[in-house]
Amino acid sequence: MRSTILLVPAAFIIATTFCLRQHVQVLSEVIRTYSTFYPYLDTHPDVLYRYSEDATTVPPSISMTDESLTVPRMIHQIHLMEGRPSVVEKYGAAIQSCRETHVGWNYTIWTDETASAFMRDNYPTIFPHYSNYKQTIQRANILRYALLDHFGGVYIDMDVTCRHSLEPLRTIPWLSPAAHPAGVNNAFILSRPGHPFLKTLLGSVPKRDLSWGLPYIENMLSTGCMYFSNMWMSHARSIDQSEDLNDKLYILANEEGDINSHMLRGVVTTPLFKHGGASSWHGWDAAAIVLIGKYYPIILQGCLVMSLLSIYLVWRCVGQRNRRRRSSWGSMMKRAVSPTEIKHPSWMPMAKEEVGLSGSGQK
Repeated sequence: MRSTILLVPAAFIIATTFCLRQHVQVLSEVIRTYSTFYPYLDTHPDVLYRYSEDATTVPPSISMTDESLTVPRMIHQIHLMEGRPSVVEKYGAAIQSCRETHVGWNYTIWTDETASAFMRDNYPTIFPHYSNYKQTIQRANILRYALLDHFGGVYIDMDVTCRHSLEPLRTIPWLSPAAHPAGVNNAFILSRPGHPFLKTLLGSVPKRDLSWGLPYIENMLSTGCMYFSNMWMSHARSIDQSEDLNDKLYILANEEGDINSHMLRGVVTTPLFKHGGASSWHGWDAAAIVLIGKYYPIILQGCLVMSLLSIYLVWRCVGQRNRRRRSSWGSMMKRAVSPTEIKHPSWMPMAKEEVGLSGSGQK
């Protein structure tokens, strides 16, 4: 009976794990990204592009060997309103800064109509996912990957102000800043058209279209920075960075190899950009996660105290139950080995007495 009772939760756990196996795989990728990103950079220092504001050309060891694959002079920005008021005027100064520092470049702001038509015509297998995403930011993420795959060029978030021209970087096959606390950021991406990593990124879209319950988590793991970082790490590990310069991946760093100075994290000024830190898609769950991240030492200590208290209470309850069980078992054993009083009818003592008298008379 007891073994049957144990089989029920075991079967439930196995069934749940099977149904959520894709979610488990994604979470394992997150753990792997966080645990291997910096060790990977340590063992592959050539993945860092050491940007210098004084440099006008990219070193030959980094530049693409095939000039036909040079990054086109194209800047893509995305403004999907989907019924909401336009924010173009809000970011007018940032947009104008990128136009002014890239005179002669093709500059496009993709809207609801142009974006949907582009995805439908060029990525028909991804388009159903693109259309059915719950959040606008998910569509904006997938769209930027598709635009760079199809056209190449540069993607920049609308709240990013350009401080310098990206012209000297056009011979780099792929470039993006790092993200905090690990991985890469998709607020700025420079890429040649048809880069193999973009094929990997877009090819994984259908199997990562999963529901997670919380909007922030769902975006991050299905299309956003965490998805971007997981795919980046997977692709980086699968290729030999020394084989083909046209397919290499690079992360922005300063001349000393520090990636922190180029991170587009919150309101910050980097050597190339000024980031407004709009995060317009963040909701209540994002605020909660940010709060946890800010006070995680205190929260961890609280969780540890609660865990120890729970263990103590369970230990006390189990100890009391065992003591009661031992007491009960001891009573049973005592009753089993002790002589028991036989209850006789009322006539038995009289019978004994008579027998005793009769015996004494004979004696």
